[in-house]
Amino acid sequence: MVNLFQKLSERIKENRATILITITRTRGATPGKTGFKILIGEEGRIAGTIGGGAVEFHAIDKCKELIKSSSTFYNEIIQLVDNDKGQGEKANLKKESDSTLSGTTKIVLPAWCGGEVELFYEIFKNQNILYIFGAGHVGAAVSDLAVRHGFFVELFDNRKDILEALHDGSYSQKHLTEYPPASFNFQLDQNGYVLLVTQSHRHDLPVLDFLLKNYPNFKYIGMIGSKLKVKECILFLKEKYGKDISFNNLYAPVGIDIGGDTPVDISLAILAEIFAVINNKQSTHLRLNYSEIGK
Repeated sequence: MVNLFQKLSERIKENRATILITITRTRGATPGKTGFKILIGEEGRIAGTIGGGAVEFHAIDKCKELIKSSSTFYNEIIQLVDNDKGQGEKANLKKESDSTLSGTTKIVLPAWCGGEVELFYEIFKNQNILYIFGAGHVGAAVSDLAVRHGFFVELFDNRKDILEALHDGSYSQKHLTEYPPASFNFQLDQNGYVLLVTQSHRHDLPVLDFLLKNYPNFKYIGMIGSKLKVKECILFLKEKYGKDISFNNLYAPVGIDIGGDTPVDISLAILAEIFAVINNKQSTHLRLNYSEIGK
């Protein structure tokens, strides 16, 4: 049991979708007993058991569906019958108005024991991911604020002393690495968000080029910089790729217009912009009209 919760803690820290299933009630003969637990990820069973057999196989399949859903928990009653009649038959017992509750579903599965078991699924979903290139004053301030607001933040920087100066708890993961176009041995999730705040535009532009070319479907790429520097970057990329590049997900200069120029002010403006993108809300963005550049 201790190993199961250790595995769950590790996976939460790694931001890996995981479901903890507990048997909350049984009636009659069942392969698992009240209190049995199993931990399941996208790859299948990780630790524990709820008795094996048809119930466990069904639960593993159900988890694949729940991981892709917006549910945070799910309750299910499984009736075990001693023949194959009714296999896969489902009947809704109730539906709650609360959108976070999936309701209790009754399902009939074939098994010789003929009892009934109730399962409670706790779904630990991936957090919003924010990748920050550059862990200096602004990057560190945004990271700290984003972690406090539920983001899983990965920081990339090529300066060991800067990464070592970060406070524990102000980031989720940190990586000492050279910036692209140098070899970059990390796989990024395009469902996440990206911020470019390196120590120089000689780093920001190559990273932006790398992202737009290799990860065109990011929801948000924010890049710090003056209007002049941003225009120079856009002109360079337009000349390099012509019409074969889209800036729809680029927000540069980064942030919404709240005034102020301290790292705290800038971090608030950046995170507010990311939340505006997440919630599909119109805001006073500082980003330029890229279609007008280079005409």
